[in-house]
Amino acid sequence: MFEPGLKILTYSLILLTGLHVGLKGPGQEQEANRRLIETVETDSIRYELFVLEDAEGRDMQYMAEIFTPVCHTNKCYPVYINFYWDLLGNYRHFEMPEGEILTKLDHIPFEDSDYEKLQAILSNERSILGNYSISDLVVSTSTAESNGVDAVTGATSKTIQSEVISGAVYSCYTLWHLAHGTLSAATKAHTVANHSDDTLIRFLESGHHPYQYWAFEQIRDRDAEDDPRFAGPLLEIIRGKNIFLAAHLLEELPDEMFQSGDRQVWLWETFERSPFRLQMRILQKMSQLDLHPDSQSRLLIQLEASNPAQSRKILEVLGTQVNLGKEQQYMVLDYLEKGLWKQELLALLEIQNKPDKEIISALKKINN
Repeated sequence: MFEPGLKILTYSLILLTGLHVGLKGPGQEQEANRRLIETVETDSIRYELFVLEDAEGRDMQYMAEIFTPVCHTNKCYPVYINFYWDLLGNYRHFEMPEGEILTKLDHIPFEDSDYEKLQAILSNERSILGNYSISDLVVSTSTAESNGVDAVTGATSKTIQSEVISGAVYSCYTLWHLAHGTLSAATKAHTVANHSDDTLIRFLESGHHPYQYWAFEQIRDRDAEDDPRFAGPLLEIIRGKNIFLAAHLLEELPDEMFQSGDRQVWLWETFERSPFRLQMRILQKMSQLDLHPDSQSRLLIQLEASNPAQSRKILEVLGTQVNLGKEQQYMVLDYLEKGLWKQELLALLEIQNKPDKEIISALKKINN
């Protein structure tokens, strides 16, 4: 197998899409080692697939040194290129081996802008290139008239012009399918087969949402969400910047994780520092819990400080609590005496398992 030296293409798009995920990203000169995991050699492709490790021997990303012919009808051109994927097989960026270039029809070399556009094309995992065969996109160069793309059929030319490089449809098509095909699947399969608890923790702490979602799925499948090794990183995600992931965890984490007094204090402190959308999700979670008296008091205090939507949700949460303490019942009574939320709070007191006798007498006066 060939073993060319590497020369990184430092284009702005490559740097932008080479996600830093806390596992040492591309172009950072931090690889301590690479370990060969697969070698393939056929008539149509030749590659060596490596996992790149950091100095501590932990997997960081995957890399393949690839040789493939790109065939333009009856002509084939050799392409040497190196691809990188994250640990779940998501394409990250490419590099050209030293001394190698990509060309268009008639051996016209790629310009810098072409390499940048190729990175954008390869980064689009939902590209329409995945929906076509090459015969759907191109016709023989000996019969097709030039239209600014290269031998593109009239039926699809306008559709794919933004997805390819003029003069390099074959190259774009071939390389996109390499980036998102069998090699990508092989990298993820390797991670699935070889991950450890340490891998899951690193994924949760990475800030890279594909890693975090995947790690959570593995943990949930084991019913290990409340394992101390995982619970801390999971709770930190709820307090992180990704509101969508935080909301997903609030919905999916078992209610038992939030039944202790300490966890309910944590949940309320998270509520106080969260944006409105996440606050509503936290309140939804609280409606599924048996709240401790302190949590009930915080909700009652919050009523007057909330906007109408939040107040309705807080009243909904309180409406699930049948064991209000004496102190909390008097807080409800105080609101009733002010004429606030009369219908909802009367209903709340009526469902209590242990209504206070003085509260019952006061309610009779209010109702009269």
